[in-house]
Amino acid sequence: MKAAQDENQIGVVGAGLIGMSWAGLFSAFGYETTVYDPYLKKQHLAHQEISKIWESLDLLFDDLKNKKEVKFSNEIDDLKFTTFIQENCPEDLSLKQNIISKIEKIISSDTVISSSTSSFMPSELQNGCTTPDRIIVGHPMNPPHLIPVVEIVLGKVFSQEISSRAKSFYNSLQRVPVQIKKEMRGHLANRLTSALYREAVYLVSEGVADVEDVDTVMSNGPGLRLALLGPHMNYHLGGGEGGYRYYLEHLGPSQEVRWKTLGQSSLTPELKEKLIHGIESQNHDISELKTKRDNSLIEILKIKKENKL
Repeated sequence: MKAAQDENQIGVVGAGLIGMSWAGLFSAFGYETTVYDPYLKKQHLAHQEISKIWESLDLLFDDLKNKKEVKFSNEIDDLKFTTFIQENCPEDLSLKQNIISKIEKIISSDTVISSSTSSFMPSELQNGCTTPDRIIVGHPMNPPHLIPVVEIVLGKVFSQEISSRAKSFYNSLQRVPVQIKKEMRGHLANRLTSALYREAVYLVSEGVADVEDVDTVMSNGPGLRLALLGPHMNYHLGGGEGGYRYYLEHLGPSQEVRWKTLGQSSLTPELKEKLIHGIESQNHDISELKTKRDNSLIEILKIKKENKL
């Protein structure tokens, strides 16, 4: 099996938000990285974005001394010698299947193709592939260069050796890879966030709170705890000395009562406008907000590392 250091040529398909974040991370950790995107017009802006990502990573890590300049290309043949590919095409299944098919025709049979897809299952991506076991999902959370978790999902045709290679590679980037035990629509992280978002939208639609209220409560309440510990461990602490067992036995029924009242709303044009207005009326500068978010994430990650959380 190849070790992480053997993944010496990394390919990134797609120069969008996620693809650029991945490319900045790979190159910052010293990997030769080629970004393929047939629609990339302004390479100088892409290089500027990589520099910004490196600046963030330099605040988080002290020993990134082997950064490699990212190569950008609109020729798919430039992925020919890659050993690991991170695919980041738009969420269109036929598009992803088509690009994977084209990539398979030019790369080595040993090359891993890991998709950042947030919803499609690896078995869907494997359809029609010549070497389906090397097609996996390696799903990050935005932005991948800062949020550590990577969900590794295997399809119906799978190789544990491929999974181990992916884990080793992501570990070398100081990521936290988690192999999901069963493929399911949306994997694990997005199913959890979708459940939360569904209720956040429902509460606005029912007039319980406006958009800003929901975000304020979440970011200043449960979100603070969830940045440190997951829901199960948080409720374990909520049980006091009796832990999770006490919580489920004594407060579990109150959870079930709330579950029965959780709602679901259709994203009608009217509701979408209400949600959008709730954000736009706050008049945030997106670039400034993104910088504040990223800098705060860096500080949180440092604290988590110091406290071994």
